[in-house]
This record gives sequence, C-alpha cells and structure tokens, in this order.
Amino acid sequence: MCRMVGYIGPPLAPAELVQRPPHSLYVQSYKPREMTSGVVNADGWGAALWLDDRRSEPALYRSAQPIWADPNLSLVCDRLSATAALAAVRSATPGIAYELACVQPFVRGPVAFLHNGFVTGWQRGPARLLREGLGDAAYQAVQGGSDSEGLFALVLDALDRGAASLPEAVRSALATLRRVCSQTNSTAVATLLVSDGEVLVGARQAIGLAPASLYCAGGPAGARELGWFMASEPLWPDEQGITRFREIPAGHIAVARRGSEPRVEALP
Repeated sequence: MCRMVGYIGPPLAPAELVQRPPHSLYVQSYKPREMTSGVVNADGWGAALWLDDRRSEPALYRSAQPIWADPNLSLVCDRLSATAALAAVRSATPGIAYELACVQPFVRGPVAFLHNGFVTGWQRGPARLLREGLGDAAYQAVQGGSDSEGLFALVLDALDRGAASLPEAVRSALATLRRVCSQTNSTAVATLLVSDGEVLVGARQAIGLAPASLYCAGGPAGARELGWFMASEPLWPDEQGITRFREIPAGHIAVARRGSEPRVEALP
C-alpha cells in the first residue's frame, strides 16, 4: 500500500506537504504509522502540481527511485509553488510491475489521480472485465497494467460519458468497481485522491476488506485563506494545525473547494 497527500488552496511550496511537516510524506515513506500491508514505501514517488502559470494541466513529476534517493527532490519541493497538489510514495503491490508507468499520480488533461489500495486477483478477472467496459479514450489512457491505473480509467470514462462533476465521476468509478468485484468474487481497497486543480476529492472505500486510512484538515498555507489537506496519515500534531486532521469515515467521499469547508457524504 502507499501513502499519499492532496492539497487545494492558496499557493504553497510542495515542501509543506512532502518535507516540512513533522509527519510529512517523506517521513511516511520510511516510518508510516497506519499502513496495513508493507513496511516502507520505497518503490517510487510522484507529484502532480497545479502551478500559477494559467495552465489547467498539472505539472507531473514521477520517479521510480525511493523519495529519499531522488536528487531532484529539493527542486520539485522547494523551488515551485502550487495552488493544488497530489503527491504519493509507493509500496508496490505484489504482482504489479516495479516500473515508472505504475508510479502515481496518473494524469490526463487537468485530472490527476492517486489510489492507495489494491484489487485482489487483479489479473485473473477484474482487469479484463473492467477494461472491456471502457470507452476508447479511457482505454487508451492506460499506459501500465496496475489496478490503480484501471481505477483511474474508470474515473476518466465516467467523465467522458458526461459525469456532471469530478466528485460524481469518482462515485461512478467506485460503483463500477463494486460491480466488477461482485462479478469476479474479488475484494478491494480503494482509497482515492483526485483533483482537477479546482476541486480536491477524497474517497475511502473498501469491498470485503478493511478500508485504508484517510484524513482531512484545514491548515496553514502561508496566506489568509485556509488551505485544505487530505492525507493517508495526519501531517502534523493537533496543536500545530489551524484545525486538526479528522478521519474521513469509511464508505464516504470528501469534497474540498477553495474558500469553503469540505463536504463529506456517504457513498452509495
């Protein structure tokens, strides 16, 4: 399983997510507190950053190296400023390739995606059934063979078929995953972070298994406006944040936009 973090709000350096908090993503790469499988996250890392450059597409950086061995870490984290971001460190699921194509985030156009979890028996049935239902554009967006990228394709397919919003596309993707798991007698853990730079969506779902952790908080972002954070594990102790990290309940989706409190709703 992986550790991941998302942000939306006023501009901040990615280091405020990845390096500087007491329990930053960097610390979580080698000393996670709530991982239920695996020990460290040494199989690559990546970040999708919406920069203040008037482009809707995020700048994407991915490396198959452990985050602590990447010489470009300071360049990505200290020299840039982002108004929205997704970042993750990877612990590869057994059976999924150790290659750059499987390192998250995955991006198409303005949409970036992270998945913490797995689909059991992915290559023995769920992968084929899931892919057979995709439209051409979503199918062609898949570059690797991981279950995570399959779930990303479901979100893209929902958007391609006219989902009214990114949160609705995430809901649709998870509903399709439930149907695929039912038809293939599979289980799944599907904690997601998805953003298009305008909205940050976190979903905490599992099918037949315990869900992976996911938290949400408002916190200091170097400006008067509050920034919103979602993360696999709290980045800072309660006393260091403007608001403390609160656990997103299992089977729920959280939606954060600039200037308003996140909305948390039950998934169907």
